[in-house]
Amino acid sequence: MGALLKISIRNIHRHSRRTLSSAVTIAAGLTMFIFMNSMYKGMDYAAIDNMINLTTSSVKIHTQSYIKEKKSLPLDYGIDTYDSLTAYLASNQKVKSFTRRTEFLGQLSNYTDALPVVGTVVDPSSDTTVFNLHKYLEGEFFPGKSEKEIIIGRSLARELNVSVGDFVTLQALTRYESHNADEFIITGLINSSDPNLNKNTLFITYQDANIFLDLDNLITEIDLQVFRNQNLNIMTQEMEQVGTSIENHFSNLKTATFKELGAAFFEMAKQKQSFGMIFMLLILLIASVGIFNTVLMSVYERIREIGILRSHGMRGFDVMIMFCTEGFITGLLGSTLGLIIGSVANSFLIYKGFPLEAFAGNVNTTGMPVWGTIYGEWNPDVMFFAFIFGVVTATLAGLIPAYKASKMNIIETLRFV
Repeated sequence: MGALLKISIRNIHRHSRRTLSSAVTIAAGLTMFIFMNSMYKGMDYAAIDNMINLTTSSVKIHTQSYIKEKKSLPLDYGIDTYDSLTAYLASNQKVKSFTRRTEFLGQLSNYTDALPVVGTVVDPSSDTTVFNLHKYLEGEFFPGKSEKEIIIGRSLARELNVSVGDFVTLQALTRYESHNADEFIITGLINSSDPNLNKNTLFITYQDANIFLDLDNLITEIDLQVFRNQNLNIMTQEMEQVGTSIENHFSNLKTATFKELGAAFFEMAKQKQSFGMIFMLLILLIASVGIFNTVLMSVYERIREIGILRSHGMRGFDVMIMFCTEGFITGLLGSTLGLIIGSVANSFLIYKGFPLEAFAGNVNTTGMPVWGTIYGEWNPDVMFFAFIFGVVTATLAGLIPAYKASKMNIIETLRFV
């Protein structure tokens, strides 16, 4: 066995150019596989980031009574443990930031037409630490230059034919079930990647809502962010741990993570993953064809060499072992190289990111604006699989022709051209 290993290593060194060509083919295929897998996961993560930063936050907190009536967005079930809850959140090292919100139903009018809307009362001083609506705003995020300021979606503004600086009339039921209507000035228009925000939602401040809705600082939800982790599974676990911890300390509260709030999105993501796996398998198929081609050619070019070895007493089994060893070593070199290059490319995607705007260019085929940056993700399981795939494929690529050659008549191998 030791002699066969020495011969295999000597052959690899003797045919260094061919070995390098085979190793580069393996490395290129594995690099592409690792990078594309990371980018594919990164695109899902970018969509999740947009969802968390625009609507769901990491974790939402409501009272259990509110959850039962949530569809009607009632103003009856506020969080009465707000001070103790926020003190607890501030002491939790996994919580990055938090803010208060209150949702209500209303109608927005341009004095001619009226449209139903979902209103959200926000605290401008802390809302921007949890949500990044202000990054997708045309205008200003509650500048405080006048009373009764309002922010609405750009699609909603189009339907009402209004813009920044115009006045609109907001109608809603107050906390005490009385009808109220008042004029608000538009300070900003939301142009986000979420069509619901652009079309059906408006925002006002607690300062104005306390008067307009008789709100008395009623808070129906707390939204919080945990620290972002490059690994989505780890971040999801941390969110669930925070939610469980809150429910254990405050028995009247109910939490929901972004995964529960975005259940429909994740259902679609599962379906999309099946198509993504087909694409990834195609990459592996192309890589395996390239690997087989280079290793097969290497073996077939050396059939006369096999004949010489056989004529000197080497058994057919020994020939197979020798070529499988060469294939294994070549696969090991190529897979190691692919793992290194793939890791470097993946590092760029993880720490630098790739802007979606640059990826999409000026083409908008989805009907929605494209925002954010794709960040990759370390996936040790996929990288290990790619490494083993390269080694095994290169080994098997040498096995088939070597087996055939080992069964050939020695005279035929010596005459092979």
